[in-house]
Amino acid sequence: METQLIAIDEICAYHQVEIKFIESLEDFGLIQTTIVKKVTFLPVSELSKLERYIRLTHDLDINIEGLHAITQLLAQIGDVENEMIALKNELNYYKQMYRLD
Repeated sequence: METQLIAIDEICAYHQVEIKFIESLEDFGLIQTTIVKKVTFLPVSELSKLERYIRLTHDLDINIEGLHAITQLLAQIGDVENEMIALKNELNYYKQMYRLD
């Protein structure tokens, strides 16, 4: 299965952002690009993340450091939500096992 790629130049022209913005996102580990024959590409799977970062930057004037912090916090929230689901499932298991309704 091949990864579908979009040239960064095309993305920058369409979204009216500078290549430096995308390079900065990659430097912070927020997106990953691929270089093929000296041309930088973005995997299609990364496009929705890039578009979210563009909206946050343009609409809310959030800088790259802020995007990084937001991404880290959202990942932590996701981890906590997953842990809560696991704990609720475990609690429900013991409730059913001991009929503690």
